[in-house]
Amino acid sequence: MQNNKSELKTRELTQIEISDGFKLEFLNQILSDNSKSRLLFDKKELISNLSINVPPTLPIGLKNPKKTISHSEFISDTLRINDTDFVKKQFQKNKDFDISKIKKYGFNIIDIKQYTENEIAWDSINNIAEKYYKKNSLKNIYSILYITKPIFNKKLNLAYVRIRQGSGGMTRIYEKQNEIWKVKYELDEWVE
Repeated sequence: MQNNKSELKTRELTQIEISDGFKLEFLNQILSDNSKSRLLFDKKELISNLSINVPPTLPIGLKNPKKTISHSEFISDTLRINDTDFVKKQFQKNKDFDISKIKKYGFNIIDIKQYTENEIAWDSINNIAEKYYKKNSLKNIYSILYITKPIFNKKLNLAYVRIRQGSGGMTRIYEKQNEIWKVKYELDEWVE
């Protein structure tokens, strides 16, 4: 009897559905954050509809220091999931997730996806962003925010995202506390 309950519980956990609405609400909260760990200072700032963040430099495995671990294993360990298939399934489902829908919360999206498909040079894309910021009187803001599509743990109270802005970036783990997503910690900060 006990074995059937644990088997059923395992099946339930692997069938967790993470809706696009849930992902959008998460992104809305973290992009609207006004604390010292804010990502945007103004909703007029540009957010890329294309995530171009490369996976982090992967650490060695905690259990075997002679071995590096995969990106999925890294996320699974970081979110305390211990289920790389759960992470891989989210990567698959995220391929269809359109980050541009964050516009409904008043954010501005720049169509980097279309620009790259049309082989527009990165310098030209940066010039487009610069002109936009100048036209909208956004002083001291020059870069585009790139953010990966979020990966969640099974309890849906921890989230993993990679962020790039300007010439640097980081990985952030967010934790949901009292229905609000807050930065739990940052890791793998880098500057080009």
